[in-house]
Amino acid sequence: MAGKDNIAALSATIGAGAVPARHVVLVAFDGVEAIDVAGPASALSKAAEYVPGAYRLTIASPSGGDVRTNAGLTIAATQTLSTVAVPIDTLIVAGGDEPALRAAIVEQGVSEWVARMAPEVRRVASVCTGAFALAAAGILDGRQCTTHRNACAMLQSMFPKAHVLNDPIYVCDDGLWTSAGVTTGLDMTLGMIAADLGQPVAIEIARNLAVYMLRGSTESQESRTLAAQARATPRVRELVAWIMNNLSGDLSVESMAQRVLMSPRSLARSFLAETGSTPAAFVMRSRLERATTLLLQTDWPQEKIASESGFRSVDALQRAFGREKGCTPNLFRANGGKSV
Repeated sequence: MAGKDNIAALSATIGAGAVPARHVVLVAFDGVEAIDVAGPASALSKAAEYVPGAYRLTIASPSGGDVRTNAGLTIAATQTLSTVAVPIDTLIVAGGDEPALRAAIVEQGVSEWVARMAPEVRRVASVCTGAFALAAAGILDGRQCTTHRNACAMLQSMFPKAHVLNDPIYVCDDGLWTSAGVTTGLDMTLGMIAADLGQPVAIEIARNLAVYMLRGSTESQESRTLAAQARATPRVRELVAWIMNNLSGDLSVESMAQRVLMSPRSLARSFLAETGSTPAAFVMRSRLERATTLLLQTDWPQEKIASESGFRSVDALQRAFGREKGCTPNLFRANGGKSV
């Protein structure tokens, strides 16, 4: 309820004209990755519903008009880049398949336009391989950034002045935001909304979009859960999903074995062979990841975080943090998710 009260108060403030609408320009082109556009656009449109006047979204393309995505969907009536109104608060360049992206950069002038606009823009961003357009504009020189993990090595090789990080789902380097592959554009946009309008607004939008949880920039591109499920048999895959939905419950090896109708010894052997981890180690890492997320995205006390994450006590939570992060939960939270 407190979160919704905060949203109502913020909405009233913006509606009264105290804060001008942030003009967000999302750059698309023929062959663009559909989710790179749809994810950020959906989050921003929901933000404008919750907080009317917070954002004004323009989807633009080199020639304007209809843009055909790589999925065959059409984005109708985009605005021509050269006619986009200023000022621009946030400029986001979507990604796409290599031929389409190359044409957008080399033949259609996307990077040249971005280079001209960027000095007057508060926040410049890319989704997935849209980072190549920013790099070609010189915006990534000397900056930390990321892109889809399959393209990180190429980005670093082509643009050696950029500091490409292979692991995070998105990177925020002052006013430069870059995200990894496809769906992480939604995570990044929710992060922007949280920075602009506060965490309660971002959380309400995530709930509305049925996002499982807000993922911060410290999250890895490689999902441990998906990696475990990818190698597993149906029985162990179902168990992994059950574990993730029951982290605060009894996840002893005996309880898990009963769940999948195996003996504890057989489960331990199968789980290790199929996922590369023992059941106990997988549970501990998953609980620690959940606690990490709650530390960064709520103001809950450690007692509640420990309980929600499945740790038996604050002491157990603190010991786990000390082993994994090298610091206390409070220090980790105070440093915005950075270990010391």
